[in-house]
Amino acid sequence: MRLEWLEDILAVHDAGSLRAAADQRLLTASAFTRRIRVVEKAIGGELFDRRNKPVTLRPHVIELIPSIRELVAGLKKAQDELSGLGDNEQVTRIICQHTLSVSWAPKVAKLLTINGLQMRIKSGSKDECMLSVMKNDTDLAIVYVDPSGQNEKNSDLFDCFRFAREHFLPVASLNLASSLDQVFQVRRVPLVAYPRDIYLGEVLERVLSNGVKKGVNAAIVAESGLGPAVLEFVREGIGIGWLPLSIIKDELVAGTLIEMTDLLPQFELDVVVKKSKSSSYKRIDANWALISENFSLELV
Repeated sequence: MRLEWLEDILAVHDAGSLRAAADQRLLTASAFTRRIRVVEKAIGGELFDRRNKPVTLRPHVIELIPSIRELVAGLKKAQDELSGLGDNEQVTRIICQHTLSVSWAPKVAKLLTINGLQMRIKSGSKDECMLSVMKNDTDLAIVYVDPSGQNEKNSDLFDCFRFAREHFLPVASLNLASSLDQVFQVRRVPLVAYPRDIYLGEVLERVLSNGVKKGVNAAIVAESGLGPAVLEFVREGIGIGWLPLSIIKDELVAGTLIEMTDLLPQFELDVVVKKSKSSSYKRIDANWALISENFSLELV
C-alpha cells in the first residue's frame, strides 16, 4: 500500500466523487480512474460501489476513513523525520510560480535568513506548486490568485494569506513602441504571451477576450511560461508582453520600456502564500506566523 493510494481514497471521500477527487489530486479524470483500478487490483478487492452515480466508497471503506487519515498523517511525519525535515529542521521548503521566484520569493528569503532560517526554494507551474504542498513535499507555496476567484481550485484544502496585489502591464521596448504608427497601418500588433495551458495563460486569454481596443489586430508571435523570458523577448522588441510592475518599474521610469495600456488591457493578481491545512508541524506554523507578521498579510 502506497501513501499516494491512501491519499487518493481520502480525496474521493472528501471531494464526494471521482471527478472532483481527480481535480483535487491535479489529475485528469481518466488518469485518476486508472490509478484507482491499480489500487483495487493491488489489494484484491473493490473500494467503490459503481452501481451509483457518482461512484461512492463502499461502507466498510467509509468506516476506515478515520484510521486511514491517521495513518496518512503518521506516514508523512515519519517521511519528514527520516529525511531530516521534522520540527527540529531549520530549512524552510518553499515552492513558487516561476515569475514569483524573481519578484517576491527573494523578499521572503531575506526575512527568513535574517531570522536564522535556511530557505530551500524551487519553482513550478501553479498546479505543481499546489500539489507539492498538498503532498507535503514543500512547506509553503507562493502563487498568484485571481482576485475575482475565477480559475481557483481546492481553496478548502489550504490556509491562504495575501501579501500583495500585483499589476501586470502590457509593455513594449522603446524601439517597438516608437514604430507603432507603422504597425497600425497594417493592423497587426505582435504579442508575447503566456501559454494557454498554464495559469497566467488562462488569465491572459480571458483578459484579451474582454479588453483589446477595437480595431487592434493582435497576433501572438512568441510564448513563454517564464516571466523573465517574456521580459527578454520584450526587451528585444519581439512584441508586447504582460509583466508584473515589481520587476519592470525601474525600466518604465528609465523609459526603456513603455506602457501600452492605451491599446491593450492590464490585469491584477494577488500574490498569496499557502500551506496545507493538514500540516501538523509547529515549524511550518512558526514560519507562517513570521511571514504574516512581517508582511501584514490579509486572510483571503
